[in-house]
Amino acid sequence: METIEGTVIARHGGLIRVQVDNRTLLVTARRSLAWEDGAPEASKIVVGDRVSVDCSESEGVIVAVRKRISCLTRRAVASPKPQVLAANVDQALLVFATKTPEPRQGLLDRFLVACHRADIIPVIIFNKIDQGEGKSKAWAEIYRPLGFTVLQVSARSAWGLGQVKRLLPDRTTLFCGPSGAGKSSLLNAVYPGFKLRVGGLSEATGKGRHTTTMAELMPLPFGGFVVDTPGLKEFGLWDINSEELQSAFPEIRDKLGNCHFSNCSHVHEPKCGVRNAVEDGLINRGRYRSYCQLLEEIE
Repeated sequence: METIEGTVIARHGGLIRVQVDNRTLLVTARRSLAWEDGAPEASKIVVGDRVSVDCSESEGVIVAVRKRISCLTRRAVASPKPQVLAANVDQALLVFATKTPEPRQGLLDRFLVACHRADIIPVIIFNKIDQGEGKSKAWAEIYRPLGFTVLQVSARSAWGLGQVKRLLPDRTTLFCGPSGAGKSSLLNAVYPGFKLRVGGLSEATGKGRHTTTMAELMPLPFGGFVVDTPGLKEFGLWDINSEELQSAFPEIRDKLGNCHFSNCSHVHEPKCGVRNAVEDGLINRGRYRSYCQLLEEIE
């Protein structure tokens, strides 16, 4: 058997595009795949997977999937199963519009928790700064002191694009966020050669329209890859417990030693250091609401 190694860059039903050096192969996958780290719960080949392709037949066939360094996973919509958005990602650029569509703090916090769980570096991007700062300035004052990188950019005017471009070389970067935030416009601004289809906002709802219909891994001319994903309206967490949730909120993690009870949930117990910090204005109330909602969901 003659095998070569490559990276999955897109899926089209049963056909899979694999990048091998400077060429692209269109192959299928063997039903009984060999997973290097054992078949994961979501045992489906995804964009970013590193695979072995058997080229001894007329059409290439994927026979094995290498161990994933990381994977961003969410609970599939209306399903109890996990959905892997992409594998072997180094960082995630979480793209929100400054004003329209209205950015949702709860959705941002879900992304941040998922990145923490997957050991993926998150970068918060506020696009469309040419339309006004909106909530971006207030949110930057919340998230930057917690150690998160927050950038304000405009894909239309190119303001701040240099900051984004400097993050990309020699890394695999996932672009994700709600529909209408301008992910595709931002990618086109970073590298016009992508020529991604760009959509506007629905006049009826003021919400974004999906323009990206599937995740796709795209090489950059200056090194590295980017993954464009469909707009996400929901993001359910997958495979996380209460202790891991607490550690994903640095401001809560720092206050764990101030609680009277060692197993404090920080929701209803007396003498809770986290709740006291919320009342004293040391923990943002919006972030605390996100924590409580996520804790309720996973319990």
